[in-house]
Amino acid sequence: MSEFDKLFDENLIFVDVEAADRQNLFEKVAKLLFDQGYVKASYLKALNKREDEFPTGILTENLAIALPHANPENVNKPFIAIVKCKNLIHVEQMGIGEDEETKNFFFLGIVKETQDLQVKLLQRFMQLMNDESFVNEYKKLNSSTDIYEYFLKKF
Repeated sequence: MSEFDKLFDENLIFVDVEAADRQNLFEKVAKLLFDQGYVKASYLKALNKREDEFPTGILTENLAIALPHANPENVNKPFIAIVKCKNLIHVEQMGIGEDEETKNFFFLGIVKETQDLQVKLLQRFMQLMNDESFVNEYKKLNSSTDIYEYFLKKF
């Protein structure tokens, strides 16, 4: 069992999500997270503000992803929410602000007590997303259960 396993919850894996744009996707995910008690009411506003100021899109060797997150004071308990969208969503790339389109979002819920995990978490995401066999298998998975089990096994 890795130090990240407790961050995954099968109820926080959403497949074939339809969203018109980033803001619409963030609204949907924020509501789902709020309804399950993971985030505070302030989360959506904080998530959009953070993404506007510090974009989280990343073009890895094998997959375009985004790692949206809000500051810890907007999160009740730590989580990783995995979202596979039906359509491409426009985001900006981390650090350079260039355009990117992705269907793959990993919402990171970091609380003050787990802030030290954030760097390790990002490093692990980069390792996995640059692993061609991991990404190829992930792309094939279409159920919450399969994705959950795969991430527990590989993360």
